Amino acid sequence: MKLPANVQGKSSLYFEKRCVAGPLFFAFNLLLVLFLSCSKEKNLPSNKETQHKGISIQLGKQKAKKTNTLAQAKEHYNQGVFNQKQGMQEKAITEFKEAIRLHPDYAEAYNNIGTSYQFLGEYDKAIQSYQKSVEAQPNLIEGYHNLGTLYLLQGEIDQAITAYKGVIHFKPELATAYVDLGRAYGMSGQLDQAIDQFKMALNLDPNLLEAHYAIGVSYRHQGMIDMATESLKKVIAQKPNFTEAHLNLGYAYRDQDKLEEAVDTFNTASQIDPNNYQIFHELGITYMKQHRYTKAIVAFQQALKIQPEAIQTENNLKIAQARLTQHK
Repeated sequence: MKLPANVQGKSSLYFEKRCVAGPLFFAFNLLLVLFLSCSKEKNLPSNKETQHKGISIQLGKQKAKKTNTLAQAKEHYNQGVFNQKQGMQEKAITEFKEAIRLHPDYAEAYNNIGTSYQFLGEYDKAIQSYQKSVEAQPNLIEGYHNLGTLYLLQGEIDQAITAYKGVIHFKPELATAYVDLGRAYGMSGQLDQAIDQFKMALNLDPNLLEAHYAIGVSYRHQGMIDMATESLKKVIAQKPNFTEAHLNLGYAYRDQDKLEEAVDTFNTASQIDPNNYQIFHELGITYMKQHRYTKAIVAFQQALKIQPEAIQTENNLKIAQARLTQHK
């Protein structure tokens, strides 16, 4: 159908406008839809974000669970320590084991199990526990120290030396560690090495009493009597009631044939510790060297009151009695 000319013009213009406006309107609506869609996409989490959030929540739960488990392990550990202090070693072991079940690398718990086993006289179990403590925490010096002490107690000197070296490796500034190592060397007869360790201890702590005592005893065994006497006197000046220091000083005086000084020193020691068998035995021997047999007999008799089965003292008593008879 042919339209009138005037209508054709208008219609043509109308369609022309529609043709222009149509695409623009569509484009606008399309942009609007796209904008809104993008806005909605921005507010919604992506798959990666969802996964990340899920992982974070899971890790948070795991961390909370781990924290709770560690707290429970600590409670059992503290209860074990309390039981130890109360002398309830078996109950302490039970608590420490539960702490380890909750926290398998609980080095301090292994170490404390070892001390409880050692107290109970179960030395093999104690050693195993100490070894596990340093395996769980290689720088746990308490574990090495306890290993060394127990090895020394059992006469396993080489193992003790190795253990004490472990303490020094992780804490070289600890003066007492050198004293422990020196004692182990001394027990093995390596007196030069022992003295070197005691000197290192005194370099770190010039007032360390046990180092002065240990080096004094070592000097005496080395025949370095003057140095031994000097060291032991320093110990007694700091700790007048240290019986063993008096005893070793008495030995040093007697080694120098200073018998009167030795007698005075042993008598002083006997006043500090009147139930010490060794003091009276040594006092009797010193009196024998002075030919004071009556006093020697009294000293040996006192020693036998404290330790009746001491055969050597009983023999010395008989000798003193025989010599006294000869001199009458």
